[in-house]
Amino acid sequence: MNRFRQLISDKKVRYGSYSSLIAVVVIAILIIVNLVVDQLPFNWDLTANKLYSISEQTTNMLDGLEDDIDIIALYEKGTQRSIVDEILNRYTMYSKKVNLEYVDPIQNPGYMKQFEKEGESLSQGSLIVKSGDKFKTISRFDLYNYSYQGDSPRAESLVVEQRVTSAIMYVTSDDNPMIYSLQGHGETKMPYELSKQLENENYDIGELNLITEEKVPEDADMLFIMSPKRDLSEDEENKIREYLENSGRIVFIMDFLDVEIPRFEGILKSYGVGLSGAMAVEEDTNRFMNFPIWLVPKLGGHEILKPIKSGDMFTLLPYAQPIEELDTKRRSLEIDSLLTTSDVAWGKTNLDEQDLEKSADSLSGPFDLALAVTDKPDNYGDKPTKLIVIGGSRFLDSQFLGQVPGNLNLMLNSFNWLQDREESISIRPKSLGLKRLRMTQQQSLIMSGVAVILIPAIILIMGIIVWARRRHL
Repeated sequence: MNRFRQLISDKKVRYGSYSSLIAVVVIAILIIVNLVVDQLPFNWDLTANKLYSISEQTTNMLDGLEDDIDIIALYEKGTQRSIVDEILNRYTMYSKKVNLEYVDPIQNPGYMKQFEKEGESLSQGSLIVKSGDKFKTISRFDLYNYSYQGDSPRAESLVVEQRVTSAIMYVTSDDNPMIYSLQGHGETKMPYELSKQLENENYDIGELNLITEEKVPEDADMLFIMSPKRDLSEDEENKIREYLENSGRIVFIMDFLDVEIPRFEGILKSYGVGLSGAMAVEEDTNRFMNFPIWLVPKLGGHEILKPIKSGDMFTLLPYAQPIEELDTKRRSLEIDSLLTTSDVAWGKTNLDEQDLEKSADSLSGPFDLALAVTDKPDNYGDKPTKLIVIGGSRFLDSQFLGQVPGNLNLMLNSFNWLQDREESISIRPKSLGLKRLRMTQQQSLIMSGVAVILIPAIILIMGIIVWARRRHL
């Protein structure tokens, strides 16, 4: 007993016991805090591009829900993807009107049949968004954007929120906006990739020939005119002008041609826009890719471009035609520049020559390559007329749409802006790529010195101090 008293009266033993007790208490507190925090309904997304978060546009949409929404995820138990699962849970955590359910498609093949459309089948990993009797299916392949390098596709960006929010808007809305693609003048057909994405965002698409129609249909929310090769007739011109005068919305994508199209140009001039009939050539090496006619234009400050900027994307416009804002125009017109060249760009007017040598008749930059036009109405409360004018259609070729996400985003955002669907403009794909830390050689040496010399030295000095103090206990 005396020996035990002597042992616990020893300073080294006593201080060691205190240290052990404090360590045990700290560990116990950490375990309890961890268990409590795990039960709290709070989550913080620390990823650089907020990969696991839903946007303000989605939360605003969820706030306005009046009907219950069911999201059915088709997964065999234990095989769901954590990244998709996490985003879906954000919807249910934010709104009590959203319910998430998992169904195993292998064990419940009959259940799937009611959601399968003719010629389509649902596979594991797909999603079903349902409200009442209305539903929309999302293929597992549509939850990501893929790039194709070689023979194997690679997931480039995540579009779960974009697809799910769009599907909720579809099942809770009465009808979808209608886009008519103008035909009859050698126009280029709307690319499949673009039409597919527009359908994903709840647009209906049809073709329109104004030679056979008395006027632009009443259900036309927008017209899409892509690279016409021949001019309008006078009757067709009048029908388009009448449509625009009644708050119409049109996308004009105009290539440079070796034929005149005065009626198309006349409509554009009525809204303050002129076509140059030239091809833009860029001399700033930071503003083109591979060739001086594959332009990487500067992005303006319009809301259409905000998601492209925030997503660190760019647009690529090959064989683009400079367009201009006319000096003489109506005061009701508001024209915003979307894409511009550098100051050293120039315009090639003689398109028969193959070389890219600047000549006396070449146009001098900088140039606008895309404009957004708003014609404000005379009567307060009326909808404005809106136009998007882009100088060239080659940026919508499959090779560029697949490899340059900014091109597709430019078009989708333009349609949403024309349709006054600002809530859809900012819900854009989230990159899955890793951002590299770039440092100069001097910064690398400083960081190496801190990690290899300074931090170990601090730890060593602290250890020596602790050892010296305990040695004299």
